[in-house]
Amino acid sequence: MDTVAPLESTRKPRRSLATVEVESTAGPGCVNAFPAKPLCKFVDSLLSRAIPVLDGGSGKALYIGVYQTYQRFHRDLPATKVYAYGTSHKTASYPGPTIVAKKGVTTRVTWCNRLQDRQHMFTQDYTLMAHMPKPKKGGIPTVPHRHGGETASAYDGHPLAWVTQFGEHGPTFSSSSSHSHNSSRSAASSSSPSSSSTSSSSCNAYVYLNFQPASLSWYHDHTLGWTRLNTVAGMAGFYITTDSNGDERGMKGWLPPWKRTVPLAIADRLFFKNGSINYPNVGVDPKVHPNWIPEYVGNTIVVNGVVWPYLRVRPAVYRFLLLGASNARFFNLRFQCASREDYPNFVPPLHGSTVNFALIGSDGGYLQRPVSLSSLLLAPGERYDILVDFAAARQGGACRDVIVTNDAPAPFPGGEAVDKNTGVVMRFVILNRTPFTAPAIPKRIVPIPSIDFSKIHRVRWKKLVEEVDPKSGMPVRVTLDGLRYMDPPTEIPIQGSNELWHIINLSADAHPIHLHLVQFRVVSRRAFDVKSHRNNECSLTSRSKPSCYTAPEVKAFKNEIGWKDTVPAFPGEVLTFWVGWYGQDGKPFEFDPTSGPGYAWHCHILDHEDNDMMRPLKLRKK
Repeated sequence: MDTVAPLESTRKPRRSLATVEVESTAGPGCVNAFPAKPLCKFVDSLLSRAIPVLDGGSGKALYIGVYQTYQRFHRDLPATKVYAYGTSHKTASYPGPTIVAKKGVTTRVTWCNRLQDRQHMFTQDYTLMAHMPKPKKGGIPTVPHRHGGETASAYDGHPLAWVTQFGEHGPTFSSSSSHSHNSSRSAASSSSPSSSSTSSSSCNAYVYLNFQPASLSWYHDHTLGWTRLNTVAGMAGFYITTDSNGDERGMKGWLPPWKRTVPLAIADRLFFKNGSINYPNVGVDPKVHPNWIPEYVGNTIVVNGVVWPYLRVRPAVYRFLLLGASNARFFNLRFQCASREDYPNFVPPLHGSTVNFALIGSDGGYLQRPVSLSSLLLAPGERYDILVDFAAARQGGACRDVIVTNDAPAPFPGGEAVDKNTGVVMRFVILNRTPFTAPAIPKRIVPIPSIDFSKIHRVRWKKLVEEVDPKSGMPVRVTLDGLRYMDPPTEIPIQGSNELWHIINLSADAHPIHLHLVQFRVVSRRAFDVKSHRNNECSLTSRSKPSCYTAPEVKAFKNEIGWKDTVPAFPGEVLTFWVGWYGQDGKPFEFDPTSGPGYAWHCHILDHEDNDMMRPLKLRKK
């Protein structure tokens, strides 16, 4: 491999996949996504993709397999080949079945690989990571990870716990039923998989104790070096934890009912004219990595497996559980009324007024208080819980359609601007019905303890480094502290301790930083001089040198005041967050987090994660 150098701000601009294949010759409201046929917006209902719901709180074990199947993403596209989760081949689809769990009730899931393909539908680049699986018998390696789960590491979806349909598996795969849990809170905590459920070497039998607060998490594939390919292929689904006997018991008066609660997985794709997903098979620097691209961004927006969908809504308050399900694309979302000038094409920026919405929750559950917002930045892996009042928007008849728009460049924040296609997400058609009176949202939702900065046991400074080929000027690797995933662990926190993490972003891109196992609290961001810091001309910590900081500290944004497990670190800034290595309720975990293969922390741009922007995370006892 050619020698590489840290990324400088003068890096050559890389060609964005968002607009490489877009023509402007399509008809009204359509995108000519060459080589695909023109695709008109808002012709398919969001409800045309019915997502099965599985009861994870019944006490009965669930089975979910991953299958090769075909589904229609758009009226005018042929059926698309996907690798998708389902309870059977017939029910498999993207997104996979929604698991609805109950707080305090154990959910058991046997995840099985039923993919018959000997070779992935997309081209793999085996130059990326050491020890990434290359099954001798062929097949697609998979391992599910519940993103946002407070889970024993044996059930977390370790990157090397992969399996194939043909009986091969990774070094941390285990069919043992000996994993134990403390059962101090509930007899249901005794939740090891039975030997019969793990008798197949193509299955992972996992246990989720669900002691966390009510929240939206999600599951997706997490195989070392394969995550980006498997997720684009369709391996993702919602996991919703409810708490009707706890926090949510007093919310029935103002929280919309389930029939007006809509999870939305927002992603992007490139499609060929035959309907198949276009995942580029030539890298940006083929001499170094033949097939790797730094960010997969598509020219077509997909919500719940439907291209630019519409949804008819009553004039009432709706609850949307938002998931950033893209590999790399950020979305800066607005809900905008369409004015007379916007019909029929709805080309952003729209002329109508912006519909404000209430943010009531984030990754780890409900906020302490609601926050009124006019826009929301959604990074890959992030989740948000919002309320939109379509009755107020419809009042007076001025707003019949609400368009969800996006103005986040790709790559974010310094990439190409959105166009008339990537700037539009979906459409809400407000029915001419009697409005539902919206109950007032309480000023306080749930208690969230304040951070005690006097009890910090360790402070960590971690660097985000993107390396470029000095000959081509193109990125070839992205790392955390310059280390690879298979290097020995450096993050070995003490169980029960509190830490303060400072993430120093030396790159030109924003990186969504995700920690497994725990939720954390964003403290602040602060801009610094990247070039001076790189040249060792200043310091972020020492008083013996001039300070690298160029601006005052900025406290956590409004949308970040709650519990988070994924948060963007912006270029040229130090991101600071507090993390406690114990349960979200402040109590010890209901399992031994120091046992098993351990956890991970990484960038949730999956193309970065698969090229060593991931590190092991291993807890230890005091």
